[in-house]
Amino acid sequence: MDSDSGLSSPVVAGDLDTATLLSLAGSLANRAVVTALAAHGYNVTRAHGFIFQRLLAGDQTVTALAADLRITQQGASKHVAELERLGLVTRQVAPDDRRARTVALTERGREVIRLARGARLQFEEHLQSLVGAEMLANTRRVLARLLDDAGTSAHIADRSIPWEG
Repeated sequence: MDSDSGLSSPVVAGDLDTATLLSLAGSLANRAVVTALAAHGYNVTRAHGFIFQRLLAGDQTVTALAADLRITQQGASKHVAELERLGLVTRQVAPDDRRARTVALTERGREVIRLARGARLQFEEHLQSLVGAEMLANTRRVLARLLDDAGTSAHIADRSIPWEG
């Protein structure tokens, strides 16, 4: 291999491009939340988090979940079935259409959300201890601006961030 290509040299985080740093940092944050939930006995995944976010906005049919998350109805059904087996959601007959069934969070599902919020807060506190309050606030502003520029404000507001798993 050509030593001038840089492909064989060690890589340090500070030399990575911003997109890679964002991706790796996001994975680290997600792993922190999933690990914290596992420590409390909840075997959930990042994908389940997208379902939780939609259900915080209110009960949903599987069809609506699939459409909002831009996944197949089969994929949404699979995730809902997993969460149902874990006792985190329940399906019930829709009040406005007896043929449809809505998915709702159970109390255990709400507990997972409380624990995940706590884990994210701990992650943020750890970041602040590493870089200080001012740098963390600046980082948050940069990331929020990036999300605004990408047109995600409406999706954030109604908890319909499309899943890209």
